[in-house]
Amino acid sequence: MKKLIKLLLAIFILILLFETITYMFKKSHDINYELKPKDREYKIHEVYKDKNYYFKISSESYKYSFEINDKFSKSKKLITDIKEFTTKDSLCIYPVIKDSNDTNILCSKNNSTYSYNQYKEQLKDFVKELKKDGYSSPSWKEEESTRKKIDSVTVYENNINEDTHIFIYKYDGFYSISKDSREKINLFKEDVYNNSLGFKLNKYYIIPNYDQKHDYTEIYRINMTNNKVKTITYKTPISKDSYINGIIDNEAYIFDKDELKQYKISKNGKKIKEVGNKDNGALFYNLEFETKNIYDFKEKDITFKTVEDYISKIEGNTTINFIRKDNNSYYYQTKDNNVYYYNLDSSQKVLLFNKKITDFILIDKTIYFISEDKLYSYNQSEGLKELLVYSELAFNTKNRLAIYKG
Repeated sequence: MKKLIKLLLAIFILILLFETITYMFKKSHDINYELKPKDREYKIHEVYKDKNYYFKISSESYKYSFEINDKFSKSKKLITDIKEFTTKDSLCIYPVIKDSNDTNILCSKNNSTYSYNQYKEQLKDFVKELKKDGYSSPSWKEEESTRKKIDSVTVYENNINEDTHIFIYKYDGFYSISKDSREKINLFKEDVYNNSLGFKLNKYYIIPNYDQKHDYTEIYRINMTNNKVKTITYKTPISKDSYINGIIDNEAYIFDKDELKQYKISKNGKKIKEVGNKDNGALFYNLEFETKNIYDFKEKDITFKTVEDYISKIEGNTTINFIRKDNNSYYYQTKDNNVYYYNLDSSQKVLLFNKKITDFILIDKTIYFISEDKLYSYNQSEGLKELLVYSELAFNTKNRLAIYKG
């Protein structure tokens, strides 16, 4: 009897050990389950991969889609309840995930999904009900943000997150703006209207000394988290008649039309290396690197192509103004100024908001964009937020904005 107990205990320990190891190394799951909170039945397709959860919810002709980061120890069946609210033309739901405020209200009509932002005015009563039941979302707050000024820039400091650092080009340098700080970084003696060769590598902003009259040998490297400026001198001069091909794997590629040379700038701006010339051609990136004729780069400004340039999976032949990819999800704007979220796993798009925008940046599922003279941010949990107003943004948006989160 004792031997049997020992054997059973050993088997139990082995099973437990196997399950623990399997759980630790689990990288994904793809499951389906159902919920029936009232009279309506919801089918839920939950996918966990690449440290993210993707959800597709459907009921009759209503469809919803959203994603959240992995904060749940790879658990399954995260959605435990669904709260409903009916407007005059749609069914809106709030997916409940225990101990999380990362979800938000989604609405559906005619098999299409809309964000909370699109139905905000019609959902005030629903929000009141959810708040009464103990649910919350940053996007439901209606408090007035504190306004701060730096020169002619108005900053809504409460709307800027703690980890967000904003650089706005101001012709002789930058405005550096974060939640608790507004500073001017003055770099040049004279105003330079076009910031043609400035770019961000990781947390550093790299920009030539535009005061140099002929070729650039001095490069300013600015730490966006503390505004410290370091001057780096390159032995290889870069002519003023140069342009940026693109940034791949945190390395910038620049083509010098005067010298017919291509350079790679890496190590956060510390190193410059010649990677293209008349003898060997220049590098072109089209999802992978290839070599092209050097004179093609001189005749027209050639920029690299990334996955964001290939849009057939999203809207077919629809003209898309901007598109950005994050893991298996796309954020994009169509010609009618609608901004959408689209996930390849769920094949469901969500209309987020409608605005005429420029300078579209995506960082960690947060969109930053300029519309007229304003800078906005948008993400699922916080909704649409106005970050700052600067009249110059309405006239010149090219390479004016850089953002670092961290």
